[in-house]
Amino acid sequence: MNYLKGEWIPCAQRWAHCYTIRVFHIGNTSTNRVESAHSSLKKWLASSTHKIDTLFLRYHTSIEGKVTELRKDLEDSRLKVFKLADGPPYGHLNMEVSLWAIELLMKERAREIVQRCGCRLHETHGLPCKCKMDALSDAGMELHPHHLHRFWSSLVHESPPDGAKWEDHDATERGIFAAMVEDVYRQGPAAVRKASQLLLPHIRPQVAGLLEPRESEAPKGRPPKRSNTRDPSWFEHERTRTAKRSKTNENTRKTHKTTPAG
Repeated sequence: MNYLKGEWIPCAQRWAHCYTIRVFHIGNTSTNRVESAHSSLKKWLASSTHKIDTLFLRYHTSIEGKVTELRKDLEDSRLKVFKLADGPPYGHLNMEVSLWAIELLMKERAREIVQRCGCRLHETHGLPCKCKMDALSDAGMELHPHHLHRFWSSLVHESPPDGAKWEDHDATERGIFAAMVEDVYRQGPAAVRKASQLLLPHIRPQVAGLLEPRESEAPKGRPPKRSNTRDPSWFEHERTRTAKRSKTNENTRKTHKTTPAG
C-alpha cells in the first residue's frame, strides 16, 4: 500500500481510466505500441555494442522506416471505398480519412444515449460524438473531413504550437500535382496518354476493367485478286458458334429418336 501511495497515486492522471477518458489518446491506452517499437528497434540494432555513429544511423533508419510504413497504411486505407458508408452521412469521408475512423463513427452513431452523451469519442479520438452527429443530421448536413481531427487524414496528432495554423498539406499536394501535370503536357501526347492510363483506375474505378480491343498482330488487309475476304467480326464468330451448337443439338436429338428402346 505504501508503494501504491508513493509511486502510482501521485501520477494517477496518466493511467487511471477516469482520467484517461478525457485525454486525446486515439485508442492507445496500453504500452503495446511502445513494446512493439522497442522490439523493432532491437532488430535493427542487432547488437548492444555499436559505435555512436552506427547507433544513430540505425536508429534513424528504423524510425524513418516505421513512419513510411504508417503513411503507406494510411494511403492504402484512403484508397479503399467503404461500401457500408457509401452514403449519408459518411459519403464525403470515403477515400478522405482512415477506414478505422469511419468504423468508429458508425459504432458511435449506433450507440444509445441513456442520460447524456458524454462526448468521450470527441475528447479521446478527435471524432464527432453521437450528439454532434445527431445535430448535423437534424440540420440536414453530412459529415465532412473538417469535422474530424487532422490525424485521421494526415497522421498529425499534435495541437498547433502557440496558436499557429495548421500547415495545409492538401494545398501542398495539389501544387505538386499541378506541377506534375504541366510537366506531362510539356512532354507531348504520348506522355499524356500514358499518364491517363495510370490514373484511370484510381479516378474512375468503375471502368478500370474495361479494356480496348486488341489490335490484330497480322492484319490481312486487302488480299490479292481483288477479293473481299476479311477477318470475321465478333457477330460472325458468334453466329457461326451458335449454328454449330444448334446442329450438334439437332444431331443428338435425331440419334435419340433412331435408337431403339432396350
